[in-house]
Amino acid sequence: MANPSRRLKRSGLTMPIVTERFINNAWHRGCDFINMDLEDSVPPKLKDVARNLVRQSIPVVNKGGADAVCRINHDLMEADLNAAIWPGLVMVNYPKTEYRHEIQRMDEIITRLEAERGIRPGVVEIGANIETAVGVANAYEIVTASPRIRDFGGASGYDMSRDLGVEMFVGFDQFVYGKGEVELAARAAGREPRAAPFTSNITGSVSDPDRAFAEADASRKCGFRIGGGLHPNVVEPQNRGFAPTEAEIADAQWVLDEYRKLSHSSETWVQIDVMTIAKDQTPRPLDADSHLGRFRVIDRYEAARAEELLQWRQRCDERDREKADAVARVRAAEEPV
Repeated sequence: MANPSRRLKRSGLTMPIVTERFINNAWHRGCDFINMDLEDSVPPKLKDVARNLVRQSIPVVNKGGADAVCRINHDLMEADLNAAIWPGLVMVNYPKTEYRHEIQRMDEIITRLEAERGIRPGVVEIGANIETAVGVANAYEIVTASPRIRDFGGASGYDMSRDLGVEMFVGFDQFVYGKGEVELAARAAGREPRAAPFTSNITGSVSDPDRAFAEADASRKCGFRIGGGLHPNVVEPQNRGFAPTEAEIADAQWVLDEYRKLSHSSETWVQIDVMTIAKDQTPRPLDADSHLGRFRVIDRYEAARAEELLQWRQRCDERDREKADAVARVRAAEEPV
């Protein structure tokens, strides 16, 4: 279950910070976050140039309401952190994390830079990305290495496929074991898991909106709340897929109504025949022939799930309004007088 005090990360775009048009257009994409990349998308000869762009790029990606995130290089950690930690940055993504001491060293550097640069202590998160077998094996030690790690995941993607010697785009989940280990480590440590159920992608497309929606919808139903991608086409489908539908909202409200009735009785749970309710023309939950089946059990666990879903929908709506208002302010300010 997502932490209600945390910023939403349903949708995000990872983009090379050295590509000016990507950064300049990021503010109106509708993302929850923008991941400014110093790593794989930046050639070695441009690493210094990329570092010098971070500070000025943070307010550019912020202005439409997106959170500013930066992915640094594993082997250039200290130089990249010195370039990235500025007011307005909310997270540093650290690729190919393998050992606890790496995260502890990052925490020390970030703590010093926060103090030197007038940033509230502890505000910059660490995204420890697991992309190797060693990282999977050390997952619990890594996730507990710093309180700056507030969500945790990985164990899939190009780097993981190369490390394991498996093909990337296949019709089955070649990463299932590693993803499960990392998810369990996150949950055991009380961190939010950053994961997604398997959805086939044998073409390697990063711009398919239908697949983005299907993955976000499936992720939400599995209890995951974090997305991201590489192409603007996936942003709106992710925002939509991570939000409960109107039918699900109506169902959650019905569950809470039934639970309130139950709370006035001497029972701890009740099984309700949904078909009988339908015949009586009484407002009811999702269609009786849906995945929920004919009978519904109402108890405090189902009520808690319903309450969490309603709260999540409210947070999604508030975040979307926040971003829309920010974009509207920017557009208004840019209109000629």
